[in-house]
Amino acid sequence: MYLSELKIFNKFPRIKSSYIKVGILMSLLAYWGVILVGTFVTFK
Repeated sequence: MYLSELKIFNKFPRIKSSYIKVGILMSLLAYWGVILVGTFVTFK
């Protein structure tokens, strides 16, 4: 049982880093989306 718990705890840093990468990517996409929408609204 100890080995299975150890394997589960070793996966947490990888899962955490993938969530951080996805969060950064989504925030950048939202940022550029706001910039593009604001630009198109200004030109109309």
